[in-house]
Amino acid sequence: MQLTTEQQRSFAANGFLVVRGAFADAELARLERGVLRAVESGSCLNGDKPYPTPATQYTVEGQYQDDPDLLFIAEHPAVLGPVEQLLGGPVCLSAFVSYLKTPGARGTGGDYQGSSPTGHCDYKTYQQAGSSLNWLFAIIPLTDLDAETGPLFISPGSHRASRIVPLNDRVSRVERAVADEVAPMVDAELRRGDLLFMHMFTWHEGKANGSDHDRFGIYNKYRSLDAPPGCGPQFFRSPSRAALSKAGRRLLPHCSDLPFAEARLVIEREKRFLLAADDGGWRLPGAPATIDDPDGQSVTARLISQLEAALGKELGFEIPWMVYIGDYEHQDGVRRVFAHLDDAGFCAADGPGFRWFSDAEISKLVHDGALAGDDADAIRAWSHETYLRGVGESAEWAKAAAKS
Repeated sequence: MQLTTEQQRSFAANGFLVVRGAFADAELARLERGVLRAVESGSCLNGDKPYPTPATQYTVEGQYQDDPDLLFIAEHPAVLGPVEQLLGGPVCLSAFVSYLKTPGARGTGGDYQGSSPTGHCDYKTYQQAGSSLNWLFAIIPLTDLDAETGPLFISPGSHRASRIVPLNDRVSRVERAVADEVAPMVDAELRRGDLLFMHMFTWHEGKANGSDHDRFGIYNKYRSLDAPPGCGPQFFRSPSRAALSKAGRRLLPHCSDLPFAEARLVIEREKRFLLAADDGGWRLPGAPATIDDPDGQSVTARLISQLEAALGKELGFEIPWMVYIGDYEHQDGVRRVFAHLDDAGFCAADGPGFRWFSDAEISKLVHDGALAGDDADAIRAWSHETYLRGVGESAEWAKAAAKS
């Protein structure tokens, strides 16, 4: 299914597009069954509060689900075709989320930078889906979002108030708009079965549920394959991937049932790379991962936070940002690798225990068996793979910077 030229222009101008009545009643009923099964079984955040506890938001995260009645919508042609048009090429699913709010549940929270108590945009350097530089929402309400149930308000054209700015020749940052820079919000007038595409920088606000029935729907995020999230993706589990069709499984390239075991960091300065001595050989600087709640939210930003703490003192400088490079599976879990370009020369590590190596020297280390192939591959990916990379930050760093 394809959008018309007029629809594409409307999205570009306004930062959102509503397709009315995009789904058949049978499809909506199937999707509703999937959401309610997850909520009623407690297989969601706030599952410790038995459904239907009043004034409660239940968050169903698709990466931990295996119900085809829930996950089929991720590859629905009415969604996928337009998403790839709007993002300009092949995509993957970065977040599958359903929010169900029982009567009395409050509306959305505000901007993390403090410029609005309720409105916000979802580009965040510390959010696994939101830290990509080319992504969008695909929202499907499963009830009418009317004045009583809680409408979704959107600021037309607000996506143009934020800007992507090069930080160096390989990484960009976002100059993120604040609330007083965007147009007043309008009711999107979403009804059951509509489909809303919303730009990553578009400001929006969901109102509280003042009705006597549930307010719920699907709020999926898709990103371009060439725009990995700055702070790294959260894994989908293999049962979730298996619930999709064989063709649809391409949407979930980041899939693992293993926990995070370690995080490492590629640090480049003047085309040389910092390695740490390691039992007669060398490795990228890193630290074990200690994630107590691997299924929780913001797992990937917590890895960055742990690396900041572990390496900051050891390397002699504060690491202001990292960018996700890749994941490497081992028997004990997944090693996630980030990168940082120290073009200002702040990293003081040198001498015993550390050394800077050129590309040619790294190739020789690999040849001699003194550097693991995974570390060499991460250096190669950072140096030579062309991606639209944005910065990743810990939540602590991002929020402290916003207040300064």
